[in-house]
Amino acid sequence: MFYRIKNNILKSFLKFVLVTALIHIGVLVFKTIKEGNIKLLNYFSILDLNSFFPKITKGWLSDVISVIIMAAIFLIFLVSGYIRKEKVETKQ
Repeated sequence: MFYRIKNNILKSFLKFVLVTALIHIGVLVFKTIKEGNIKLLNYFSILDLNSFFPKITKGWLSDVISVIIMAAIFLIFLVSGYIRKEKVETKQ
């Protein structure tokens, strides 16, 4: 029973984090459209890494690397989902 409660708490927390992140990205997209500043969607800026590395969000190279990192993370989740799905289908 304790395992089930612990599991439900973890699932609820992860869903909370996901919804909060989606709202945050939605606000950033709206603000980007309103202000016309694409730099607001720089991944390093979203993670607030410029607090530790002040010049990380400056320049076109930062924007290119930011897009590459976001695409790589997306592809990792996409491919791992397909791999998991194939493993489940082969077991059946």
